[in-house]
Amino acid sequence: MSFEMKKEELIEYGLTVFKEIGANDICSVCIKSGNSCCQGCEFLKDKEGCQKRNTSCMAWLCGLQKLYFNEIGLLDEWEKLWTKIPGKLHRGDVTPDIVKVVTLLNVKHISKDSGRLVADKFKTFVEAGGNLEKLERRLQHDFVMKKI
Repeated sequence: MSFEMKKEELIEYGLTVFKEIGANDICSVCIKSGNSCCQGCEFLKDKEGCQKRNTSCMAWLCGLQKLYFNEIGLLDEWEKLWTKIPGKLHRGDVTPDIVKVVTLLNVKHISKDSGRLVADKFKTFVEAGGNLEKLERRLQHDFVMKKI
């Protein structure tokens, strides 16, 4: 069984999930350190973050987020949710105004503090001289290779 949602509602839903599980805290560490998975996007403001999200932005997770979503048991559900959404392009969005969604995620059992703790680890890593961009790319590579 599926239901229809406006594209903007789905984007807001994705942002709400990020806030509820603390994933936005991880994004903040990247943005403040000068790294971002969206380098080159016209809507990315340096050290501030995204100014205009689309379905492609919400559907795609960087390596750091994949690590976190995997640790909290949400990665497979997140990827299943967004693979059903048509029209996503890298840094582009031709998603129809109305989309069919099969299911929404249950995140009530996930504490916002979990995301904060992971973000703190990444922040400490950067403060100790670690390269967050290299770490993200390595994690992304590992998750892609795991699927193959």
